[in-house]
Amino acid sequence: MEDLFHVQIVRLRKDCENLKSEEDLVSVVFDFLKQANLMTSFSAFLTINHFGSGVLYGNSEFPTQLISERREQILSRFEKIGNADFRHRQLMLFIEERNGDQHQNFEVDNLVLFPMVLENKLEGALLIYSPTGILPNYDKYQLVSWVFQEHYFMISRKHQSLLYKKMEAMNEAREMIYCVMSIDDMLSILGDIVLGHAKADMAFLALYEGENKQVVVRASWNSPLGKVTETRISHFERDFPDNLPSIEIEDKGNMFELAKNSATKILKLNSVKLLRSDNPDIIDILIPEMLFIPLVIREREIGFLCVIRRMFAREKISDTDISILETIISLAASSIENNRLYEQTLKEQITQKELQVAQSIQMGLQAKIKPKLRNFQIFAMSLPARVIGGDYYDFFPLSESRLVATLTDIVGKGIPAALIMAFFKGIMQSSVFGQGGPDQILSVINENLCKSKSVKNYIPSVFGLINDDDCTFTYSNAGHETPLYFHAGTQSFKLLDKGGLPLGAMSDSTYEQESVFMETGDIVMMFTDGVTEARNKEGVDYGSERVHNFVRQYQSLTAEQFVDKLSEEILSYSQDVPLHDDMTIVVIKRTEAS
Repeated sequence: MEDLFHVQIVRLRKDCENLKSEEDLVSVVFDFLKQANLMTSFSAFLTINHFGSGVLYGNSEFPTQLISERREQILSRFEKIGNADFRHRQLMLFIEERNGDQHQNFEVDNLVLFPMVLENKLEGALLIYSPTGILPNYDKYQLVSWVFQEHYFMISRKHQSLLYKKMEAMNEAREMIYCVMSIDDMLSILGDIVLGHAKADMAFLALYEGENKQVVVRASWNSPLGKVTETRISHFERDFPDNLPSIEIEDKGNMFELAKNSATKILKLNSVKLLRSDNPDIIDILIPEMLFIPLVIREREIGFLCVIRRMFAREKISDTDISILETIISLAASSIENNRLYEQTLKEQITQKELQVAQSIQMGLQAKIKPKLRNFQIFAMSLPARVIGGDYYDFFPLSESRLVATLTDIVGKGIPAALIMAFFKGIMQSSVFGQGGPDQILSVINENLCKSKSVKNYIPSVFGLINDDDCTFTYSNAGHETPLYFHAGTQSFKLLDKGGLPLGAMSDSTYEQESVFMETGDIVMMFTDGVTEARNKEGVDYGSERVHNFVRQYQSLTAEQFVDKLSEEILSYSQDVPLHDDMTIVVIKRTEAS
């Protein structure tokens, strides 16, 4: 019987060889425990992810609710047996519940643990419940634990390696996108990156034009063929990329139509037979691998990337390769879209119709979400001084309880300001989800701007982080109009002036940050200078004192009512005098939890 079990263990190791996820590994090992009659009333795997949180995969005769109630005790026993601290005390449960005695008692001390350790660090454990606390077949469970541990570490290392590769690819692509203004230069660099990561020798990028989504090849890249005689080269290679619209694939039809019909899905083809354009009955060339990746921006497909390996390789394009290429092309898509807008703007005269189109684009860059938190009301509005404004506000949810609110005053007006805004939004989106507080995020954005040749003006910006759990507002101000904090309990004001220089002003700039605890009724108001500098017919500014008086008078309004009332009062004060500058207001009000 022991020999049979070892044969089964060998088979289990083989079954685990090509698994790609932790969940698949758990499923295979649980099936093995069932087949080997080793499943007890509660069997589980507890693993710790890269962020220090835990996941418990269990198969249980005990009610899931009971296991959930004992999770803290399970963690304590895990720490005691493994001689290690569980940092975040977060444990997610995935329990498959089996029929059993619903009244049987679950004693955490009866859990037998088989720790999983890598380089003296506790990574997880196999948990087996034994009613007596003494586990028969201990050696068998030990072997199962080792098999799980071996392949768990393999999967974990692959996942970590993929993350590192993705980060490298993102940094490489981000540098390309943010440091090169010319779309032609950007596409040239993109080709080098794509061919390098895909280990391919041909690729092209096509964009959709017009309502009919006509496919237009925007860029192509082709590695040298080497010493190949004219008579031996295929028509496809010889005429590339001019012949692309007419390329037919055997049994699949036109290449462009195939790519368009795949919608937003990645399409990977092996052993692709391309037909001769002058004689469709003849195969022109056999392409070992062809990969189509859609270019998607804001859930809209704008084109696709096609990667071609015309030489057979020992290793095919892997899922990792595809994932990295997806990351690169998703970053490039935003830059391509912005550059398409830029090129279009340069070609057209500045007519009223063009300005209205540009205004729609600029408004589309503003925040799309309506923030919803338990303890806060948040509302924003923006009125441009011209058809196209230079103010930009946005919200970025980091989690269910943490929300970033930003307000930026792009120097300038009209179309140039809108283009800079689009560029700045890309930098903001790529930086805001990094680690650290507002001070560190602003430093990252500042460095990206300083390295870029696209933006020569300084950019004042304020960056705030709202925490719904502890009701704090943490901010840092990069040379922007100072936000105003109103404390309802004392009816007093505080200027939120911690921060530093405007973004892009100087490399290696540092920023201070500050946190304020917001009590019920407290208000944070972020605004651009168009609020205080709004003028009446006599040329007198609305001013800070009027803002203070307004806050005291209308503090009981909801955030939305407050913003609407303030904008109405400023416009009334201006007495039809055109706005001196763009006017944008973001109000954050602490309320009772809803």
